[in-house]
Amino acid sequence: MIYARITPVYSSKMPVYLDHNATSPMHPEVVEAMMPFLQHPPANPSSLHSNGRMARSAVETARDQVAGLLHCPAADVVFTSGGTEANNLLLKGYVDRHDPRPVVSSEIEHPSVLQPLQQLQAEGFDVRLLKSDPSGQIDLPAAKALLAVANPQLLSIIYANNETGVIQPVEAIATMVDRDACLLHSDATQAVGKLDIDLSQLDLDAISFSAHKLRGPQGVGALVVKRKPRNLLISGGDQENRRRGGTENVVGIVGLGKAAELAGLEMDQRRHYLAQLRDVFEARLASIPGSVVFGQQSPRLPNTTYFALPYYHGETLLMELDRAGFALSSGSACHSMVTEPSHVLTAMAIDDSLALNAIRVSFGMSNSLQDVEALFTKLQDLVNKLPAVMRQAAG
Repeated sequence: MIYARITPVYSSKMPVYLDHNATSPMHPEVVEAMMPFLQHPPANPSSLHSNGRMARSAVETARDQVAGLLHCPAADVVFTSGGTEANNLLLKGYVDRHDPRPVVSSEIEHPSVLQPLQQLQAEGFDVRLLKSDPSGQIDLPAAKALLAVANPQLLSIIYANNETGVIQPVEAIATMVDRDACLLHSDATQAVGKLDIDLSQLDLDAISFSAHKLRGPQGVGALVVKRKPRNLLISGGDQENRRRGGTENVVGIVGLGKAAELAGLEMDQRRHYLAQLRDVFEARLASIPGSVVFGQQSPRLPNTTYFALPYYHGETLLMELDRAGFALSSGSACHSMVTEPSHVLTAMAIDDSLALNAIRVSFGMSNSLQDVEALFTKLQDLVNKLPAVMRQAAG
């Protein structure tokens, strides 16, 4: 089959990248740490010769770096191909197929949690989903009522939503279940590196995350969990303490380790800087009549604004911004081709007509206040080009 080559249309100036929740460009020091392993590919870290031991040492150094960021034992860190695999390993590997108790999660999870749950449900598991309130947080009274009856064997709650950035009340929900009988997991993919997560203080059994969300490489992540799985997701070797088969991605793991180390060192600086960009942008956005920021009244990630403009379909607005040299998204990159309203906004009871207008800006350390002003100026220009009757209705 012959495929036509598509020539993308770019602005004459360098694009302004504002999609860091989808993936964040690597930190220069991460690239530097990985480079020796790219130039001189390491041996198999399971080999016993000196080259193999050097590769093993690099993997274990990275494991220590991840453990240092999250304040957990290094032995709990299981390297995977990313957050999606980590979520699948947890959900499919740690459920007890002989336990009739339900698996509970929420309606506002990432697809890498919701789709494995659908597969478990198809296998006959009792799967139940907690509701969201209009602020974007899990509805705590409804959650308490459901969990009191459900008595789940496994509970998985997203730490911070990838679309709205809303931070979920994971600790409050943890008090609603029997912690001796329920495995409590959080998909912390968007939170690790942006929020200070101390697993020595949090009442969690497991978290999952991905390197490329915290300025590391794509294709590597981790599940942090104490227990061994009941069922292996990937078998064929005893790697990762018999929790995940397959030769470790040494160069990627080295990059993840360095990214974790840098995230710990730069946490306060990143959080303050990103929150400044977000807050300035949202203050500017408020001057556009009818503009809406979803989840704005809830605690959120410091870098994320999920918003909508009246009378501007999200896909159309994204294309207009792309032509002008701004890279944003409509929400989860894993669902970017879906033209239906975001399942997160639907769970928040946002009307479809407004939800279809939603786009997400997620700032990173490569962005500046000049980027914020340029984006706002372009948005204002696009709104001003709307017919007067539409702008008057929005006001």
